[in-house]
Order: sequence, then C-alpha cells, then structure tokens
Amino acid sequence: MRTFHLWLVPTGTAYDRLAGVLSDLSARYRGPAFDPHLTLLGRLEGEEEPFLDRTKQLARALHPFEIRLKEPAYESLYFRCLFLPVEPSPPVLEAHRRATEIFDKQPTSAFDPHVSLLYGVFPESMKREIITTLPPDLPDTFLVSRLQLIRADSTNPRDWQVVESLDL
Repeated sequence: MRTFHLWLVPTGTAYDRLAGVLSDLSARYRGPAFDPHLTLLGRLEGEEEPFLDRTKQLARALHPFEIRLKEPAYESLYFRCLFLPVEPSPPVLEAHRRATEIFDKQPTSAFDPHVSLLYGVFPESMKREIITTLPPDLPDTFLVSRLQLIRADSTNPRDWQVVESLDL
C-alpha cells in the first residue's frame, strides 16, 4: 500500500525565497532536499486513483487564502527539526477540516500547521545557532493557491513525487 500527503504550496516570490533557503540549509547541513509546503494531511494510505479524485474535489472546495508565518522554531522530531509555525487562522483550519472530511480521516487536535526549513537530527544548540543565521527577509505571509497530492514511496524526500498539482 502506498502513502500519500496533501500539501498546500506557497506561490510567487515567497515560494522562490523559501525554496532558496531550504536548498541552502539542506546543502549546508547535509539534510535532504525538499520543496516548500504546508502538509494539510499526511500519511494517507491507499490507492492513488481514489486519492486523486478526492484531491480534485478538495481543490474545487477551497479558495486561495493567505498563510501567516511565525518566528522560526524547532523540535526534536526529524521532520520538525527546524520550521516556521503557521498561524492557525480560520482559512487554514477550515482547509484542514474539509480535507479530513473529504478524505474520511478522523479529525485530530494534533494538526499543527508549519512550513519546514530543515529535516534532520541536530543538537538543540545547533538548531538555535541555525536560526540566528536565517536570512532576515524570510516571508512572513504567502498566498496559497495550489494543492498537491504527493506520493511518498519512502520517508526519504527524494522518493516523494507530485502526483497532481491543482489550482484552488
């Protein structure tokens, strides 16, 4: 059985700026490369075709909206090593609610929207140091107008493929 994820993708100069920072950090700290995104739903297990149909249904149900980013943060988890927390605004929470409904997933209070900057396992002191070196012109908002269905053939980002990318 395959695993899929639903991503909201930054647009325009915010995408370009975040992609540049992610690329720089992954090269500098030998972390995996990945595209900027906010995971709306993760770890969906099943067949591609039904998920593709549901992704199209969700894209039709959502409209572009603004994401507000907070100050950089870190955790001890590999995929939340270094990230920008996302303000849990009504549009973000509504997009998550609709996704859980359409994908028939149990809603979870654990939804903690964020945009990752670096994956890996690093000492806390190093993560604090990395934060001090982040460029001051990181975007603090961006428009979301794309939804992507990602097929993850493993937990390694090099094995993540965009199945479909849809306008909201």
